Amino acid sequence: MDSNTPNKLALAGLLHDLGKVYQRAYWGQPPEGVSDWSHPAYTEWAIRKWKRLFSDNEWLALTAARHHEGWREKPQWQPQTPEQWCVALADTYASKERREVDEKGGHPTATPLEPVLAGLRVQEAYGQRGWGYSMVRASQEVGQKPGEAYPEAKPNISGDTYWRVAERLEARLAELDKLNLNLGALVSNLQGIFQELLWNVPSDTQGEPDVSLYDHLRLTGAIAAALWAYHGGSPSIEDLRDESPEKFLLVLGDLGGIQSHIYRIQGAQTGVGGLAKRLRARSLEVSLAAEAMGLELLRRTGLTPLQRIMSAGGKFYLLLPNTPEVQQALTEVRRDWEEWALRQGATLLPFLAAHAFAPAGFKAFSQVLLEAHRKLAEAKLNPLSSRLDTPYLSAGGVSLRPCQACGARSARSATESLCRECERDGHIGRLLPKRSAVGFFPQDAPKPHYRFPGLQVALEGSSDHTLRTRLDFTPAPHPWEVRLLAGHIPTLKDALGTGRWRDLNEYQAWAKEQKLWEEEEGGREASDPLTLAELAEFSTGAKYLGALMLDADRMGEAFATGFVDEKGQDHSSPSRMASLSRMLELFFAGEVLELIKNPKTYQHRLGWDGLKAKEKAERYPLIYSVYAGGDDLFLLGPWDVLLEFALDLEALYRQFTQHPLLTLSGGFVLVNPSLPIPLLAEAVQEAEKAAKAAGRDRLHLFGQSVPWAEMRSLVPWVRDFQRHLNAESKAGLSSALAYRLLRLWRQHQQGDPAQQMRYKPLLAYTLRERSEEIRQHYLQLADHTHTAWAHLPVWVQWGLYLER
Repeated sequence: MDSNTPNKLALAGLLHDLGKVYQRAYWGQPPEGVSDWSHPAYTEWAIRKWKRLFSDNEWLALTAARHHEGWREKPQWQPQTPEQWCVALADTYASKERREVDEKGGHPTATPLEPVLAGLRVQEAYGQRGWGYSMVRASQEVGQKPGEAYPEAKPNISGDTYWRVAERLEARLAELDKLNLNLGALVSNLQGIFQELLWNVPSDTQGEPDVSLYDHLRLTGAIAAALWAYHGGSPSIEDLRDESPEKFLLVLGDLGGIQSHIYRIQGAQTGVGGLAKRLRARSLEVSLAAEAMGLELLRRTGLTPLQRIMSAGGKFYLLLPNTPEVQQALTEVRRDWEEWALRQGATLLPFLAAHAFAPAGFKAFSQVLLEAHRKLAEAKLNPLSSRLDTPYLSAGGVSLRPCQACGARSARSATESLCRECERDGHIGRLLPKRSAVGFFPQDAPKPHYRFPGLQVALEGSSDHTLRTRLDFTPAPHPWEVRLLAGHIPTLKDALGTGRWRDLNEYQAWAKEQKLWEEEEGGREASDPLTLAELAEFSTGAKYLGALMLDADRMGEAFATGFVDEKGQDHSSPSRMASLSRMLELFFAGEVLELIKNPKTYQHRLGWDGLKAKEKAERYPLIYSVYAGGDDLFLLGPWDVLLEFALDLEALYRQFTQHPLLTLSGGFVLVNPSLPIPLLAEAVQEAEKAAKAAGRDRLHLFGQSVPWAEMRSLVPWVRDFQRHLNAESKAGLSSALAYRLLRLWRQHQQGDPAQQMRYKPLLAYTLRERSEEIRQHYLQLADHTHTAWAHLPVWVQWGLYLER
């Protein structure tokens, strides 16, 4: 068997339904050369148009187009050869949601892609039905952009929008046609272009249109490659159609110890290698380690990254053939990565688990995922099992003085305080704000770089494989993917963007006066990161650092049992699972970062006036994303900016999910910027746990877990409280009276029911000498059911810290 044949089948699967775009664009008026009205005819036509781009053109056109075994009235589109049957079966396995119907019926050009999130059953509740995504927004270019993945009641979708998508697709293919692409690079470029243009195009317009054409195409390609590779030669049609063997492997990769690895920093000050830079570099290292482990496994099996069906939060899911060669590759990769982990001090623990399943597993894919996760849990009970008898520290020629930054590895020498890895983290952290690509190199990567088994990873593009950290879908002659991994580190440029200083020299003079300035080797540039102490200084009032941790509620339940309809029918499919994972990653790795860096993108969506949008554009870029991806995030920044940001982000998430039970829970703390990072992380994690325990859909701050809606109602109380604290003489409210309010609240909380209401006359007495406005305002607190009374410690402490 040609070793490249599985990837040729992957290409055919990736292209098989491309004709749907052209069919809907040309609806009712097919161009010359299209043999009939059906989408396979358009697929065949489109592939034949690009003879130079698609080598072996005739084979590819027929293999991709003949994928409907159920079309008895159209035998020319039924599969005939084993290769055609492979694509047809992959198409069937990928999309349980599709029904075999007459394509002439319905109104496909007016059917939008519905959110996969809306159809999830979570505790018997579903999301907003009947809404969809606009394909093209007014006066905007075609293609995926930040701020657009939000469903609408009346989305913009029509034959004209399909025509614009088809026109842009043709332009992208013309760009590809100018490049000299090998098969791997061609598959990679097509996947990226389809992500850009087809993410909001429904695959099925007459069944359940909640899976995008992009997700369906990439899953079909992955399944076709794995199916062909399983049979390992020239299989018969009967062998391909035999569904009894366990032909597929779902491989799960995960890293343990992520949080302790990121937060294991001994020195609290930036002088130990740059704390702010190191935090982001370590978070990036976790994401890149997972990427590298998955890529190395694919490299050893000869398959493309199309087989990575899900990837987020330091985890990946690969769909591979269940062959002895793949099992051997799994054993080797697991051994090499466990050896690497031990050499690094075992702060990150790699885990690989695989679950074999027959094609019937695609019909209830949630069960396949459940079994794979069970095997992963078993693997986690046996960490480093292949290398436990191997010592990982040696005194030979190495100082045993512990690294002052991580404390887990030896310093480089008796006179140097850092290990090589922590020294590298400082360099990478400084480079991160300046780079937009991550390259994977088999060897000789530019420095500084991460060294993983089989691959080195640097912040430069690579001809072997490149991850783009922005939504850049420009074709290239090498394999690439868009993965929003770089996050955001506030820089000196962002500080200057607040308008408080005219230039870097003026900022430097101020920072030196405040004892905040830290010299870098070669001097600091506008693109260099701010320190945590500098970020705290940008807070209003008390100069504390804020920490915010947010997590998506009930996502485990959604993946495990969410794809069930009102009749109890299981609708889970690999396409839906992949679509759900991709949309979550888009929000937490994409939308969160866009709200930080370019908040004006959401001005109209969140109802800000021009002044408020300008203020947010100056302040939100000061937020530092330690981690944002998967379904959670961890942010640092000026504490008052983070609280305002949290409310905006929660409002965006509600619009994004349009589901009453897909909510956010989080914790917030404000701390001195010199607090050791492990203690800071522990404090904010405990706050997040408290929010979850209190019922979810809330933020824990200032000692209370407050539902988001109630937290919004407290913001006017904070503003009025600030104004009253600043008022003069008896017209105002002194801080002493504010603390008296806090004492009354605590007495009310601790007293027995008979004594609890005593606070009411005491409240009136406390306010007796205040102005009429203040008396009337705070006498509202005599209603013990009032939200402002229930959460008095929150808005009082919030206001007091703003005025310190």
